[in-house]
Amino acid sequence: MNREKFTGERFVPGIQDEALTIEHVQRYESIGKIISGKNVLDAACGEGYGSRILSDYALNVTGLDISEETINNARYNYRNIDNLKFVHGSIAQIPLENNSIDIVVSFETIEHVTEELQRSFLAEVSRVLKEDGFLIISTPNKEIYSERYNYHNEFHIKEFYEKEFVDFLKGYFKNIRLFYQFFE
Repeated sequence: MNREKFTGERFVPGIQDEALTIEHVQRYESIGKIISGKNVLDAACGEGYGSRILSDYALNVTGLDISEETINNARYNYRNIDNLKFVHGSIAQIPLENNSIDIVVSFETIEHVTEELQRSFLAEVSRVLKEDGFLIISTPNKEIYSERYNYHNEFHIKEFYEKEFVDFLKGYFKNIRLFYQFFE
């Protein structure tokens, strides 16, 4: 288990409640067919559970995270999966070759960093993606997540309204499609 202080913000399988587990796991499970046979980067992979799920479908998965301790734990926990590797590094300078990745996955990451880092991240995603590659990214809608319930998440630095997020993505990608996730 990771020795970093547990705050509840980084999802750790087996620690949080069942509803939260379903919310996190279903994001990864929902894209299985899309990533089938592809080279995938799981940017800000955290504990690596999502990268592990993706490895059931993808040709190869690289999990990337800024926490060296977390990466070392993921390397240990998933050491027997041949098509899965973990790399320590920042989303601001992704340590991968240009045009080397088919699909970048980044769930609930971008709201945790500054606007400057958000721009660097998307530039790096554009750099590592193959010409026909694409990004699968999620972030909470500020209007629903924060404003509706007057909630402030101390770990979120720059949240997006839906239109703002789409406009931001349009600065890097010409084709954008939105999907939504809700508790039911």
